[in-house]
Amino acid sequence: MKKTRNIILLGVFLISTLLLAGCGGNKSAGKDGAGEPLEVQINTNRVSSALTVLAENGGFNKEENIKVNLHVMNVAYADILSALTSNKVHVTTGGVGSTAPLRMMENGADFVVIGGQMGEGADIVTLPERAHEWENITAESLKGKKIGVVRTASGDIALRGALSRMGVDLSTIQYVELGNEPAIIEAIKKGELDAGNVQANLRDTAHQAGLVSALHVDKLSPDFICCRVLTRPETLKTRRADLVRFLRAQLKAYRFLHTHQEEALPLVNKSIEVDANLLRNQLFEDEHLKLEPDPAGKRVEEFYDSMKRVGYIEGKIDIKNHIDTSLYREALESLLKEEPNDPTWLKFKADYEKNDGQW
Repeated sequence: MKKTRNIILLGVFLISTLLLAGCGGNKSAGKDGAGEPLEVQINTNRVSSALTVLAENGGFNKEENIKVNLHVMNVAYADILSALTSNKVHVTTGGVGSTAPLRMMENGADFVVIGGQMGEGADIVTLPERAHEWENITAESLKGKKIGVVRTASGDIALRGALSRMGVDLSTIQYVELGNEPAIIEAIKKGELDAGNVQANLRDTAHQAGLVSALHVDKLSPDFICCRVLTRPETLKTRRADLVRFLRAQLKAYRFLHTHQEEALPLVNKSIEVDANLLRNQLFEDEHLKLEPDPAGKRVEEFYDSMKRVGYIEGKIDIKNHIDTSLYREALESLLKEEPNDPTWLKFKADYEKNDGQW
């Protein structure tokens, strides 16, 4: 009888222990939002959300045991950032560039850069007979030029910032703000502008219109940033583990993109509504457009400084307080522990010191 009673008590103890462990596990998981979807904004009419799309369509989010809901927002950057501010989405990826969120941070928005998505990708285009004017850039060669720009475009900010650091007085150049790149292209053809700054996705359009690329902006501003992965401090606190898994999936998507091109292309094209040939060019062949998950903190600081030089902001905040590279590093470190000799992870480890600080 005593033996039976002991067995029953032991069974009750084991069941209670398992239940407590389960409750404790759920409590811990709930604290970090485990099991809850991560709401992520994407842009599908350009290549800027390609890594995020591939992470989902390629199964890397699932592999990282994270549920991601993708929200297509091909709308004005103000609407996208409003969705982030109101917590309708936890993360934004493409379609907002860097100028708008950094300017909103300057004015009090609580955004944090935790990853990268797209960088570089802007050209100075002009008539073929005037391309030589951009071969040797000096303050004198630029004086009086009329350059068409789209306000807040990353390529414009990057170029003007680089020229300012070279000692060029920006006031000697006339910047003409137009609504979009097609308007710039048309104005150049009519002789109303000397040149124009266009994004990579409109480069082919410019060339088809008879213009040529006289300067790739990254020649003067290497690795300049465009779309970053943004979140809010609240999400950093409550969903940190999920965000690290999200960035691990982004890194895996990058590796797959460059090691399995033919398989990756249709997975990206499944969501990115861009002509397959143009998409192939931008993903694999364009040497002046980068799709990388590194947050590139130093480049964010440089871009913020460029915005100040251009006069878009006063530069009244310490932008470092809005950059957190620790999640990306944690994601990369964990992948390196699993595959210490993987060339992609080793590349990004080396890039981290250049872009973000000492490893």
